[in-house]
Amino acid sequence: MEFNTSKLELTKTPAVSTEETNKAGDSGKGYGFGLRHIQALLLFFCFVSTFFIRINLSVAIVSMTDKNSSNPDFHEFKWTEQEKSAILSSFFGGYLVIQAPAGQLGQHFSPKLLLLFSHLFSAILAGLTPTAAFVGGWKLMCVLRVFQGLSQGFAVPLTYNLVSKWAPPSERNRFVGFSLNGGTLGATAAMPLCGLLASSGGGWPSIFYFSCAIGIIWSIFWAWLGADSPAVHSHISEKEREYIQTSLTHTSQLQNLKTPWKAIFTSVPFWALIIAHLGNGWAFSMIITEMPSYINSVLQFNIQTNGFLSALPYLSMWALTFPVCWLADYIKKNNILSDNVSRKLWTTVSQTGGAILLVTIGFVGRDAVAAMTLLIVTVSLGSFLFSGFNINHLDLAPNFAGVLMGIANGLENITTILAPLSVGWFVTDTTSAEDWRIAFIISAIVSVTGNVVFVLFGSTKIQPWNSVDEQDSKKDNNLAI
Repeated sequence: MEFNTSKLELTKTPAVSTEETNKAGDSGKGYGFGLRHIQALLLFFCFVSTFFIRINLSVAIVSMTDKNSSNPDFHEFKWTEQEKSAILSSFFGGYLVIQAPAGQLGQHFSPKLLLLFSHLFSAILAGLTPTAAFVGGWKLMCVLRVFQGLSQGFAVPLTYNLVSKWAPPSERNRFVGFSLNGGTLGATAAMPLCGLLASSGGGWPSIFYFSCAIGIIWSIFWAWLGADSPAVHSHISEKEREYIQTSLTHTSQLQNLKTPWKAIFTSVPFWALIIAHLGNGWAFSMIITEMPSYINSVLQFNIQTNGFLSALPYLSMWALTFPVCWLADYIKKNNILSDNVSRKLWTTVSQTGGAILLVTIGFVGRDAVAAMTLLIVTVSLGSFLFSGFNINHLDLAPNFAGVLMGIANGLENITTILAPLSVGWFVTDTTSAEDWRIAFIISAIVSVTGNVVFVLFGSTKIQPWNSVDEQDSKKDNNLAI
């Protein structure tokens, strides 16, 4: 295996809207099932494994600190609520700092190999988690989770790098939605399976050994079938290769370009996108890391029931994502709505709609049926984000989509760290619905703020700094001076 940054013929890119791009570069009949779908399927299972490894501790920590909630034959750790919150949030410390470097590395080195090695390392760390807990307690657990965050921080930026090379514009909603939706299935599967494993003869340590195994299995398949781009895949047909590359002529260039850092960090639409990420990160982290504890403490379900109930919202979201992404691509292909309106509409449905429902959960108290129904709808609305701001990086600069996602998704983890910590600050009594209500209201405020900023200042126009013309003209101007 070699690092390969294969170059194709340089194509100059005008600064046009994504609607114009679609008409110019992706207006043909198209090409049926092919290797680009295999890549999407591989990325889907990458996120299944990634999120299973990421979420497992949210369920496992319940039985690790309360042996009566699962198999009582295994050790119980006397960690405080603040210590548990620190363990859960420490993952995002590593995840935050590596995102932008990961996106930049994907510009210069093989995304396939970077994704392979980072995912394999994350899986190995999962297998070492029980040992870390016994040897070093909650402090070593924090260190391990930081490194696990570092390794998993490569997944999303590298995926966007791969999408920019594999997905024709008229298929991007489905490609991105299907690939990232693996994370939803991973979270869905983790909740009940981790509960079952914790209650099995293997106890809570078996959760981490199982996570390690599925990560290693995925790595083997990715090493065998994955590829950086159609240009370097040895088994792709010429017809499909030509279809993909022709559709990307007006947006993506498959050679290295100098990253325009100043232009990126002075771009108003990109900062609007970052703020949308920040708002979503807080609410997402609150739901995905703390809801198992809420269900256990307030709704008072045991670890097995907790796991199944925690999984229901993500199963609903997973199923809804497919028709939503199909609808988004249909709307784009038939020019029913502009990309600008679509991105902002789907984002509003997800972030503001979800925020309202999250607050409502805090007011239904111990009514388990009402709380779980609201939680299912809240999480399900997240399916609209795959066609909302979550794909806007490819609108703004397809050539630097991995870099943009690395920066934005990295900064998002500021709020994913703060959200679990806020539970430790505001929820002094974990059985109190009133304490949890405060945490939910704060999450809703942050989420809606991000949505409003994106609606006011976001854009879907390809930015000038995505273009070779723009970079060349700046060089010419400097030479003239």
